[in-house]
Amino acid sequence: MADKIVLALGGGGVKGIAHLGAVECLLENHYQIEGISGTSAGGMFGATLAAQVPPREVLQVCIDFMKSFDFRRTANDSASFAGTRGLENALAPFLEGKSIQDLPIKFCVTAASLKTGEEVVISDGDVMAAVLATIAIPGIFPARGEDVLVDGGVLDPVPIWPARALNPSLPIVAVTLHTRPADYNPEQTEESKTGPITEAIKDRLSKTRIAESLDIMNRGISLGSDRLTDLSIEEAKPDVLVRPLVGQYLTLQKVDPNELFDEGYRAMEAALPDLADSLSWINSIKRITKYVKADLNDK
Repeated sequence: MADKIVLALGGGGVKGIAHLGAVECLLENHYQIEGISGTSAGGMFGATLAAQVPPREVLQVCIDFMKSFDFRRTANDSASFAGTRGLENALAPFLEGKSIQDLPIKFCVTAASLKTGEEVVISDGDVMAAVLATIAIPGIFPARGEDVLVDGGVLDPVPIWPARALNPSLPIVAVTLHTRPADYNPEQTEESKTGPITEAIKDRLSKTRIAESLDIMNRGISLGSDRLTDLSIEEAKPDVLVRPLVGQYLTLQKVDPNELFDEGYRAMEAALPDLADSLSWINSIKRITKYVKADLNDK
């Protein structure tokens, strides 16, 4: 009988491809995923995984997408520099017409409401609409709905508490995407910081320094997001923390998807002993005692 777990998948743009490798490792080691909570990229990739699409099949879509980026806007998009039409087309074969409550694996995403200033956990309704809300990087992709929903990572970079709410008796395996290699040099990121969206913005804002300013803003936001991620993990305390070394990549940078996939796999494989320990009898009792009777939905 397979051991059951719940995943909390963090945000990070293209770095989210590492989630696919992490889940591939879990499946190959015969773990059963009972629930997935995701934010931003974790919500987008988590949706395909909750639909039980094989991780390597999603990886191939990522490889194809990297060959020909499509961030066109539509006439109905709210104010933003780029659109999500290409992403929607890529995800459509897996998610179009599906509702969250009908997915074979329990699933939710988080978003932030610019109207109320609160985190919103989306656990029912149209899957694609939920994904578009959780990946709506403020100013880059269109905000969604009457509550003006944007990227969930703004408030909750790794949605551990929503994952607990899916099944508080099971271990939470949190995958965070902000850890960098020990020999990381910020100048390496500087050299490759121009991605497809940055180039599109530069074309639109030629002869100005606004695009350069956006690059600096992106790096500054990353620093704040890293700190918020650490605080979130410290407060929510997942049972197992998986840290792929992908934090050196920018959110919307052109990357080799295979490298990110392999790093996600490696990081999860390294965490397997911790996962086995979290499933021990004594740790299971501690978890049930601490969380099952708690009102997790208030977290």
